[in-house]
Amino acid sequence: MSASLEDAAPAAALRTPPVAPQPAPRTAATPSQKPTPGAPTPGANVTGAYPDLNVPPASATAPIAPSEKDALMRDLTATRQRLENSAPANNADAEARRLRNLAKTHAERQLQEIEKTE
Repeated sequence: MSASLEDAAPAAALRTPPVAPQPAPRTAATPSQKPTPGAPTPGANVTGAYPDLNVPPASATAPIAPSEKDALMRDLTATRQRLENSAPANNADAEARRLRNLAKTHAERQLQEIEKTE
């Protein structure tokens, strides 16, 4: 059995959709369309000079002060130490015993449930 390109991509799927009409491009304001003074004009403003791209953007927020940074670091360090001290010791043998006991009691309960239904 062989496959053709028509099987993989039917010709109907390859047709391009008709192009929708585009709105007319914006042009510079003509004397009859002058914007009101003080109102922002949409689009780019033609000033006759190249834009200065070296102006740094304004900061979104105020930077953290060094004293605030130190206070946050102390709080985080204290919280980390408190959590490390309160964490249980990693005892693999005790965990294995606990899981074996859980499996044994679970199996016993399941057998009891099966015997009840018979």
